[in-house]
Amino acid sequence: MYPPNYFQINKEEIHKLSAVINDNPLATLLININESLPHVSHIPFHFAECESQCDSATEPENQVLIAHVSNNHPLAIKLLSGKDVQVNLVFHGEQSYISPHCHDDVQDNVNGQVVPTWNYAKVHVIGIASPILAPEKKYQQMKISSQYFEREQIKPWELTEISDKKIRQMLTAITFFEVSIRTIEGKFKLSQNKPEQVKKRITEQLIKKDKAKLAAQVL
Repeated sequence: MYPPNYFQINKEEIHKLSAVINDNPLATLLININESLPHVSHIPFHFAECESQCDSATEPENQVLIAHVSNNHPLAIKLLSGKDVQVNLVFHGEQSYISPHCHDDVQDNVNGQVVPTWNYAKVHVIGIASPILAPEKKYQQMKISSQYFEREQIKPWELTEISDKKIRQMLTAITFFEVSIRTIEGKFKLSQNKPEQVKKRITEQLIKKDKAKLAAQVL
């Protein structure tokens, strides 16, 4: 199995998957349009129940993600034709190169980081996308999404700052959809197979590179 089991999230750590999605909502979206290469684009997502999901306390399995795209997007074209679509999403967490020199002062290098590698946290989601078509539901999702992504701004932007005409134009030009999660997996390569003294040196290297969030995950 690739990656090895020690780089995969177990059931006791399932909450970490929600955290990666909440902290890194811009996902790589892959869909099959025809028999040629898959379409790849980058779309921000959030959990449908923002208020209960933002703290990462709820298990992400069987949950719903919300997003929107232009009506000209290949996914929107398929959704608006009345078809549900299987989507593959990759959420990209913290990542960094790891040098073998991270532990030059460790005497026993036998089980150390003796070759270059890369540490990362990724979440893979497979789900079924369905369109949100009712105008009132589209408006509600636009309001929820804007509030969600504006929540950390000093002065959050409000939907009420633009005219009703502009809102109608926006709603006409975009397709909101929900993704029912079928499978979700975490690929967390965080030096789990290394001795504690080596992991300590790796975290020190990461902190020097302003990668404190990734360093905290290694320990």
